[in-house]
Amino acid sequence: MENVDSDPKMISLLKFIRRLAREYGLDPDKAETIFRVLLETDADKGISDEELAQKLGYKQSDVRRVLRLLYVYRFANYRRGRHPRTGATRYYWYIDIMHLNIVLVWLKKAVLEKLKYRLEYEEANIFYRCPRDGTRYTFEEAFQYDFQCPRCGSILEEDDNTQTKKILASYIRRLEEEIEEDERRLRAD
Repeated sequence: MENVDSDPKMISLLKFIRRLAREYGLDPDKAETIFRVLLETDADKGISDEELAQKLGYKQSDVRRVLRLLYVYRFANYRRGRHPRTGATRYYWYIDIMHLNIVLVWLKKAVLEKLKYRLEYEEANIFYRCPRDGTRYTFEEAFQYDFQCPRCGSILEEDDNTQTKKILASYIRRLEEEIEEDERRLRAD
């Protein structure tokens, strides 16, 4: 596999995994390290949580929490096997790169939908802003408050969202192009 640290998409993915780890109360460094080890692991063999914990010097419970998070977001997968000595069920974790690319396209599409929704919201509303703290209100909310900030009493000023709409449209266009390119690459593989 090419160097993870030089691939912009992998760098973005690692940042996303770190953010997810923080949101779920996990150590982002551990999450990234575990993901990197899984990337280097032979998908046909996989690696158990016990082996990961021993290899990295982490508690097995921490490893399992990270693996669960990676699995929920479909970044990692597992196959069942048997412990070589005890015969107990054991899970061998790995990353299927093709599946990972499909998941990334799926996540991009989810972000795209949110951006489109936000653009529609921006286009469908007129906004007012408090000059003191910057709190933003729709026309309906501003009207309800008699165009005075309910927090500080300042007169609300109309907020020009033209730049916001341009930025959102630009993000949407770039993301659509990126998704189209990713899907073309996936079909070719």
